[in-house]
Order: sequence, then structure tokens, then C-alpha cells
Amino acid sequence: MQENLPENVTREEVKSELPQGIERRLVLRLLNHWREICGEREFPSFAEIEPKDMPDMWHSCFVLEVVGHENDPVFRAAGGEILSITPKPLIGTTVSAWRPETLIGVAVSYTADVISKEAPISQGGEFLKIDGTKVLYRSILLPMSDDGNSISGLLGAANCREVHEE
Repeated sequence: MQENLPENVTREEVKSELPQGIERRLVLRLLNHWREICGEREFPSFAEIEPKDMPDMWHSCFVLEVVGHENDPVFRAAGGEILSITPKPLIGTTVSAWRPETLIGVAVSYTADVISKEAPISQGGEFLKIDGTKVLYRSILLPMSDDGNSISGLLGAANCREVHEE
């Protein structure tokens, strides 16, 4: 298969540690997990989310608290990969504290849409880091409810890869 990549762009092989037949895209795996937990209900509860039950995903996940912070949700938990790539402490900060030149910034840029539509939304694209490095990313935000009716928080996930131009 011939690709039409610009001469100054290199392709990096993506290595998968997932068993054959398992969806590689984090956002789709998390959406499927959310749907399984949801069952016939509109939203699952945070009490049903166990990091140990999703070891292939939790490292790239984060939790946003919405109740009391409807206009600017607050980060309450995050997996190791998310914590390792943030340039400043994440837990306790608001969505608006994150710039669009960061994975976290683009991953939470559509929080208001998820809250108003009361439905999962996935987004992908590219952004430029402050140093000009191009980054390709995918993210998803999933509504959660502690009372089964209203959104109390969001479960999110994001991953990315840098595109190095020669």
C-alpha cells in the first residue's frame, strides 16, 4: 500500500499490546465499556467504574466533577499516563485552566456539549504544542450520574502521538 505522506513526515509503527481481535482505539474501547455498564439506563454511576476492571484504559482516563461546577468542571481523578503528560498538577484544577496546546486542553474543550446533549462525544484531530510540534489525538467524554437522572460528572479519556517532521 502506497501512502501519500509529505517527504518531511515519517511514519511510526504503532505497537499494540492488546490481544488480536480487540479494538485498538482507546475511545471505542471506553465507549463500549461505558455502554456495557449502562445497560438499559441512560447513564452509569461512578460507583460502577473500577480502574482495576479496565487496566488497558484507565492509564489514559480522567474524571471530571460537574455538580457544583456546571460551568467549569473540576478534575477529580486521572490515570498515570494522563498525569505524566500534564505540565502542572491536574487534580483539583478546572477545565478552563488548560490551554488548547495540551492534550488535556483539547480533550476537555467540548465538555459543555456533552453536558448539554447528555450524550457521549468523541473527538479527534490535531493540535500544535507550544513548541510547534504537531500532535494527533483522540478523546472521548462520557456522561455519568450518581442518581441515575442528572449528570454528576464526566468520564474522559485521551491519547495522542506526535508527528515529527524531518
